[in-house]
Amino acid sequence: MKEAVRALLGLDDDTAVVVRELACAEPGCPPLETVIAVLPMDAPPRRWTLHRPADQITAEHLHSALLDSPRATADEGDRE
Repeated sequence: MKEAVRALLGLDDDTAVVVRELACAEPGCPPLETVIAVLPMDAPPRRWTLHRPADQITAEHLHSALLDSPRATADEGDRE
């Protein structure tokens, strides 16, 4: 998934990409959500939250969250 994020955003090798599954305690949220963080050396970090486990995230989910989102610096995601 890190390489897919890197390719979608056109990131260089110096930009860290972190993908973590975390327990979600919010009402209506699935038990696990996936957080993607992009940590460039020369810009503010960006973070997206996809409200599903990592093994359920498709290329379409990534594209929608990372590229189609109007606010890429805030938590993003879809609830299903």
